[in-house]
Amino acid sequence: MKKQIHHSCWASAICALALLFAVGPAWSAEPAPMTAREAGARYGQALGVALVCYGLKTRSGEMANLAAAHSSESERAEFQEEADKVLKSWQDASSCKNAGGPNNCRLIHEWSCRDALLEIGPSGSKIPGLVEAAHP
Repeated sequence: MKKQIHHSCWASAICALALLFAVGPAWSAEPAPMTAREAGARYGQALGVALVCYGLKTRSGEMANLAAAHSSESERAEFQEEADKVLKSWQDASSCKNAGGPNNCRLIHEWSCRDALLEIGPSGSKIPGLVEAAHP
């Protein structure tokens, strides 16, 4: 069963994370193969992390592998479209234009970075090792 996204999302980065959970595969004992859309979302998330999250950077080899895994023309287009959409959400969040004030902006950044680290960081639950500490 797909999760519902609440209509009162107050920041685009939080909405993007909710979208990632809503389009993800249902829980199963064996992980489903990653679609081009999901891979593109994680790629865009990693680029957003590098933009917004202090002390984190993408791992170029892992990023290249993720992009190369979807090689058909339609998969590449779907991958790129989703990556662009998620990155745009992170860019909007970094500008704080929808945050409602500096404290909300800081919280959006902290929560988004924390969630991304849990999902695509070194021990991530979705794609481990897509991002890492910039200064080990």
